[in-house]
Amino acid sequence: MRGRRGRGRWRAGHRRWGEENRSYIEGQFASLQKRFDPERARRIATMDRNLLVFPNLVINDIMGIVIRTITPTSAGQTVIEQWTLATKGEPASVRERRLASYVIFQGPGGLATPDDMEACESCQQGFRTVAEAPWSDISRGIHKEATGGPFVAEDEIQQRTFWRHWRDLMGG
Repeated sequence: MRGRRGRGRWRAGHRRWGEENRSYIEGQFASLQKRFDPERARRIATMDRNLLVFPNLVINDIMGIVIRTITPTSAGQTVIEQWTLATKGEPASVRERRLASYVIFQGPGGLATPDDMEACESCQQGFRTVAEAPWSDISRGIHKEATGGPFVAEDEIQQRTFWRHWRDLMGG
């Protein structure tokens, strides 16, 4: 994967790359500005993205690219695997910072992944209560669907879209 992450984050106030990498990061952002219009360059360099490829592939573009698969193996059991990608040819000091950020935030002992796994386990426990609560309230932002947004990250449109598609596939 060629040069996407690490581009321009210094300019956006994210100094996690370290002073020793400042010129590299600024150079990456400058190359984006040459290739794209200013707004697109800013979005590429500063916006995080999460993509679900239905039904079980998640691509997180946060502190680098993280590929995650979620594979149910039996009732009550799921295997979740993830890998991180890095930019080909990036300086060793940038790679070191990228991997440290990955481990601290998205690694198995980090903040995001254990939190995601806990949420997944909590949902499974909740689904077992179907007789008492036959639905899950994922209505945040639902009023925006009629007008097409604008949506924000806290809106739950991605969950509704996922479950509507699942329902349709299951013949519901």
